[in-house]
Amino acid sequence: MQNQNANTVLTVVFIITAFTAVLQLGSTNLAFSQAVDLIPINTGNGSLDGSLPVFYECIEEAVDASENAPHQASYFEDEPTKNEVRGCYQEV
Repeated sequence: MQNQNANTVLTVVFIITAFTAVLQLGSTNLAFSQAVDLIPINTGNGSLDGSLPVFYECIEEAVDASENAPHQASYFEDEPTKNEVRGCYQEV
């Protein structure tokens, strides 16, 4: 009887583990981002409309410049750090 209970528990654990693995493997590549066309900036404020593209270009250049920086998480190879955003804001 005890051997049968152990087999039942092992079977249930195996089924749950297999089900979890299938869910994990099936959901790893579901989120892909795609490039979208940007709409023209027209806030009604000419100064702001002209500064926003310069601001974003500054951020892009800052991220590219720090791409291989030591002691930096791989996330920041594509995304700006807080200091990069702050520096570009002050610059623009």
